[in-house]
Amino acid sequence: STEADTQPSSVERVMTRQQEYDTYSAERDPATGLFAAMFGKAWADEFVYDFLFSLSERAEGGLKIPPMMGGGAPGGPPPSQPQKAPKQEARQIQKVVVQRR
Repeated sequence: STEADTQPSSVERVMTRQQEYDTYSAERDPATGLFAAMFGKAWADEFVYDFLFSLSERAEGGLKIPPMMGGGAPGGPPPSQPQKAPKQEARQIQKVVVQRR
């Protein structure tokens, strides 16, 4: 059996590497363009940096959103559509899935 290395220097090294991984992933996640097109850039920034990759360092100016394949409109939904918080959106999707079963 292998024991966990709980030395402070080891824990710090692991946390540093996890933060680097989260930052790398936040900057390159292919779904960010979809999130921005569907829910707006501000929502996508918050979701990616504060939820998906919560240890990441937020880039100055937020996410760099690549153009969408297939012509998705940049900038998010039309102004008439209210933007929902990620948890609200997930609950709404879950309700629809449960209702269809």
